[in-house]
Amino acid sequence: MANIAVRGWSEVDGGRTGEEAPIRHELGPIKLLASASKKGHSIEAGRRAERPCERSLGIMLLTSGSARLQHYGYTCALSQGDFVLLNHAAPYSIEFISDAAWILLAVSPSDLRAYIPSCEHLCGRPLRTEEGISLATGGLLQSIFAQLEYGIEPEFRGRIARSLLDTLATAFAIVLDRDIDGSPIICDRNARVRLYIERNLRDPELKPSTIAENLRISTRYMRVIFAASKETVSAYVLRRRLEECARDLADPTFAEVSITEVAFSWGFNSGPHFTRSFRSRFGSSPREFRRRALNSAVAQPLDAEQVRL
Repeated sequence: MANIAVRGWSEVDGGRTGEEAPIRHELGPIKLLASASKKGHSIEAGRRAERPCERSLGIMLLTSGSARLQHYGYTCALSQGDFVLLNHAAPYSIEFISDAAWILLAVSPSDLRAYIPSCEHLCGRPLRTEEGISLATGGLLQSIFAQLEYGIEPEFRGRIARSLLDTLATAFAIVLDRDIDGSPIICDRNARVRLYIERNLRDPELKPSTIAENLRISTRYMRVIFAASKETVSAYVLRRRLEECARDLADPTFAEVSITEVAFSWGFNSGPHFTRSFRSRFGSSPREFRRRALNSAVAQPLDAEQVRL
């Protein structure tokens, strides 16, 4: 599998996103990139290398093909026409399970919050093409991108960008606002806790008390704001660590890394505890899981090409 490690929104390296060079445009406060990815390629942000140094939010539209996304503790399949919100301050991975094409919009948090106040709380949750006005919104985005190829006068770009963001916000609100439990303040703080966990998942000292201390809230209040997730903070941390270990065990790149090293790299400090937890989660031992995964893996060539947005 070829991995594309993303730093900020400015650099993509370690693999090629498609057969053709990405196409980039700017539309007011929005940066747009359209590209294609081959089956088996993946995009990874902030998972292996240094943490992202640039804060930005993104909206991705899968214009063809299918993919699997992992972000903010969610794992979901993406199909043609689906949208998803991405927070580049948090690690995420997108694995393309067929040849695919996509458009990515990068927007600053302050600009996007003007349209979607609780945008971080929606990250990693897909907006399906058949829901609400998603299909029409996807068509609008693709039409605007096509028009940018021919040229749009600079004085109209800001107005078009505002209309596009307003339409996207409406599309997300129609479908996903009903899933938000609690006030906008609680939702924002829930997203802050998730973001902190995702960025510190490798830290063996990551636990409810240290999370609360670093976020300057009480552990009791943290339990309150995390209650909407229907999962305790400790359970969330354990689940996410196990999921990341499973990804590494299934990756041919890490075939020579011992299972203990993989586990300890994701914050575990006990081999037996990791093995028991892994078996409970995935139904097999780490060794058997790795053997099956590597036997079915198809390696893709790496490429050093860099792509800048």
